[in-house]
Amino acid sequence: MPVLDPFIEPLRGTAAQTLIIALLMLSLLDVLMGSANAMFVQHDFSSHKFREGLIRKLSNLGVVIAADIVDGMLLGGLDLGYQPVLMTVTVSLALMELASLMEIYAEMHPEISAAPWYQMLVRSKDGINGEE
Repeated sequence: MPVLDPFIEPLRGTAAQTLIIALLMLSLLDVLMGSANAMFVQHDFSSHKFREGLIRKLSNLGVVIAADIVDGMLLGGLDLGYQPVLMTVTVSLALMELASLMEIYAEMHPEISAAPWYQMLVRSKDGINGEE
């Protein structure tokens, strides 16, 4: 359908496809590691928390779709040659997933919580959340 082409076009690029697949894989890994941590390390698995986590992952996907729509509008009238919104949103969400994976890993391995790189991650996250 020609009317949908501007919205499909941003997804045809190799970089966009790679980023979206990477984000989906990181999200899946985050869910799997978080579930394993809750079940086997923390012994505190909660289906309510699991559902909340899945809803957050789906909302991330919704933001990626919204970014694609914005990029489609830009490409439909203003061709910048790349997808600035989709790329920025997808990379930001992928970095959030990596930070989440590091937090889960540190919970599973408490000795890591004293590592300088982990302390830097905690301080940066606290700064973003306004918990300083």
